Amino acid sequence: MEKDKHARWTHFFKEDIRRFKPAEFNLIFIQQHGLTLDALLGYAFHTDRQVAFRAAWMLEHVLLNAPEQIPSVFGDLTTRLGEQKNWSAIRSFTKIGMASTDRRNTIPYTQAQEAVWIEQCFQWLIDPSCPVAVVVNCLDILSNLSSRHDWVRDELAAQIHFLLNTTPTPALTSRAQRVLKRIRPPAQGAG
Repeated sequence: MEKDKHARWTHFFKEDIRRFKPAEFNLIFIQQHGLTLDALLGYAFHTDRQVAFRAAWMLEHVLLNAPEQIPSVFGDLTTRLGEQKNWSAIRSFTKIGMASTDRRNTIPYTQAQEAVWIEQCFQWLIDPSCPVAVVVNCLDILSNLSSRHDWVRDELAAQIHFLLNTTPTPALTSRAQRVLKRIRPPAQGAG
């Protein structure tokens, strides 16, 4: 029975998912299709790259539409973050990370989880094969976390300058300049 269920979901992520628009991906949608957030996260680590990407992509849309649900999978996502090598799935994970660390959201996370995201984002930033979409998301995550860690702000600024000097693209340049403005210490007042 479990094998049949797995085959059905693998087929869903490889074929059937194309019949739906991303705007349809929400909690009701996944419940109607017999999925859970935990199951989506599990499939986001599937060995088939296409299945992993599409599950991560659906998870991203569901969680960004219902950010109050992020805590239900955030711990497991954070624990397994470094296991994922599929850049397409990682892009979706970093979008979830951006929402999770955004100060406008009240997603609870521990210092240990914060440390995992900081370390992993810096690892992705220095990986020459990291796509620019993941790079710019990592810049935002690290910027979000830099208010509590001066060393993150300093290292992030150094990484941004390095990236702008070595691999400048319009998307990177635009986001990097915004992040640099956010992480600069406030100017000392004259007087």
